[in-house]
Amino acid sequence: MRRQLFTLSIALPLSLNALAHEHDEHTSLDAHEHGVASLNLAIEGARVQLELDSPAMNLLGFEHAANAPEDIAKVKAVQAQLQQADQLFRFPAAAGCSLASADLDSPLFDAHQEAEHEHEHEHDDHDHDAAHYEHDEDHEHEHSHADIEASYTFNCAQPDKLTHMELPLFAVYPGLERLNLQGITPKGQMGAELTRKRATVQLD
Repeated sequence: MRRQLFTLSIALPLSLNALAHEHDEHTSLDAHEHGVASLNLAIEGARVQLELDSPAMNLLGFEHAANAPEDIAKVKAVQAQLQQADQLFRFPAAAGCSLASADLDSPLFDAHQEAEHEHEHEHDDHDHDAAHYEHDEDHEHEHSHADIEASYTFNCAQPDKLTHMELPLFAVYPGLERLNLQGITPKGQMGAELTRKRATVQLD
């Protein structure tokens, strides 16, 4: 079940829960489309919150459970990249924004940790190896259309300087072609379709 990653003040004109529900209804027909991801944005005072929801294929290049060493290494690298949100979303320097929190969620992140643990016991008997193989097959089937969710909170010293947001995210992940943005700012609701050629959002 999809987690609710945002918590917003009731002072906002529209809660993020309602925004997320509206977005889910709008995109339900083309959910999990490779090359496409969604981004929710909320600005409340000095706080900026972002929620990214993407098919794992866009960021990892695969969606099966990571069992091979090279796949496990790739998952670790993407996890580390996603933790560095200030390298993926960029605000004007004058706004003085700094990353306050990052929260990642994906079945593939849990699966690769299980795979690492099981590789530590690779000298177990044949029966265990057979069970391990079946377990891997089950995981691969279960996660054949896995998503990655990431939520971030930024605190900005000068929120009045939040004129725009740039998305180096597109350069970091070539598999990401389009980002459907919905947001709530002090000026009201907004929406945009972002691409590598249109990777800046006006916030003022």
